[in-house]
Amino acid sequence: MLGSAISAIEPGAGQERIGSMVSTIDKILILRGVSLFAHTPDEILAEVPTEELHIQAGETIFEKGDHGTSMYIVVAGRLRAHDGDMTLNYLNTGNIFGEMAALDPEARSASVTAVEDTHLFRIDREPLYDLMAGQVEVVQGVVHVLCQRLRARVRDLASDFEYMQNFARVTSAATAVEAGIFQPESLDEVAQRTDELGQLARVFQRMTRQVYAREQQLKQQVHELRIEIDHVKQARQVSEITEGEYFRDLQRKVQDMRNRPKS
Repeated sequence: MLGSAISAIEPGAGQERIGSMVSTIDKILILRGVSLFAHTPDEILAEVPTEELHIQAGETIFEKGDHGTSMYIVVAGRLRAHDGDMTLNYLNTGNIFGEMAALDPEARSASVTAVEDTHLFRIDREPLYDLMAGQVEVVQGVVHVLCQRLRARVRDLASDFEYMQNFARVTSAATAVEAGIFQPESLDEVAQRTDELGQLARVFQRMTRQVYAREQQLKQQVHELRIEIDHVKQARQVSEITEGEYFRDLQRKVQDMRNRPKS
C-alpha cells in the first residue's frame, strides 16, 4: 500500500485521491457495464456518489481480514485477488469487487493488489444504502450479483465434491494394487480429466499395465525354465540308468542273445 502501516480500506486510507478524470457520460457508461447498475436509469447513474482513486502497480487495496465499508469498480487497469501467494482471480476494466463488505459489515475474504497502475471508482456503504433505498433497480442488481456469486459457489462445491470422489478412486486403486486385485479400467473415468489428477490416473494405469505385462512375462519365463529343468532332470536320470552296471549287464545279455546261432 502507499504506506507500510496502512492496511485498512476505509475511505481515504491508503489510496491516492484524484480529481474527477471521468466525464459524466463516461461515468454512466462505466457504471452501466457493471451488473449492479445494469438497469439503473442514466439520470440516477449520473448521481451515484463515486470517488476516483489511482493505485500504483504493486500497491495493495486491502488485505484479507480487513474491515471493509466500500466497494470498487475498475475503470482502467488490472488487479490480482489473492490469499497470500495464491492467486484467486484477476480483475480487469469493468469488474466490481469488495461489494460483499460494502453490503454487509464483514471482514474481507481476500487481498487485492494492483498488477499495473489502476484507476478505480470507490462507492462507500452509506451512499450505496441510500441509493438502494430509492432505486429498486439497484436492489435488483444487488440480488443479481449475489445470485451469481451463490451459483458460482455451488458450482465450486460440486466440482470439489467430484474431485474428492475421483481422488478417492485413485487411492482405492493403490490399495487394490497392493492386494493384487487392481483393474486398470476402474480409473478410466478419472483418466479422462485434463488436470493433474487425470494425469496421475493415466500414469497409474500405464504403470500398472506395465507391471502386469512384466509379471506375465516373468511367469512365462519361469514356466519355460521349469520345463527346461525337467528335461535336464530327465536326461540326468536317463544318463544315470544307462551308465549303471545293471544296465551294462543287460546290454551284454542282449548282445549274447543276438550272437547265438538261430535254431
